[in-house]
Amino acid sequence: MFVSERDYQRKHLRAPYKEEVLYVDEDFVFKARAMNISEGGLLLDQVPHFPEPGKFAPLMISLPQYPYFKNFSLEKLKSFSSDIFPKKILRLRCEVVRKEGVKSKLDQIFTSRIGARFVQVDAKTKKTISEYVDVFASNLIYLQVLIDNISSEEQGLEKVRALSEILNYDPEMKISQLRRDVHQDYLSLQWL
Repeated sequence: MFVSERDYQRKHLRAPYKEEVLYVDEDFVFKARAMNISEGGLLLDQVPHFPEPGKFAPLMISLPQYPYFKNFSLEKLKSFSSDIFPKKILRLRCEVVRKEGVKSKLDQIFTSRIGARFVQVDAKTKKTISEYVDVFASNLIYLQVLIDNISSEEQGLEKVRALSEILNYDPEMKISQLRRDVHQDYLSLQWL
């Protein structure tokens, strides 16, 4: 049986990326919160203003370089903090490709989410983003396995809490909600 190379809907795989980003429009610097990232672009939330489609905005992101957490002990997971991860600063250009929740001119003033695509990305930057997505996907799958086996593994709950916090999930979230959020993020890697 023939299986196509691309059995998912998106052109690029994406991973959660919940960090603040900076961008420029008309000599003003703005800040927004990213939701996810791929080689092709990112989804921004809490966007106060963004250039109209067809206009490009310089953008700067700080991309953490996560290790694979699969073989980490609980102590090693607990000792990690976002401050000790090496980060790569990426300077990109992007343009808006979609605005979510915009139905009227008044909505445009309060735009919350924007899908932005990267423009003229060099191979090194694409590779950096691709590696982030691959590592995050692996760690997300590992977190999902930990959640599924939470009661059968010694220190299972503590490992779930430690890893979920590293991956920017709310450490106080109920396990049932965390399971749903992780599953949704896993599905959004490729299929949504």
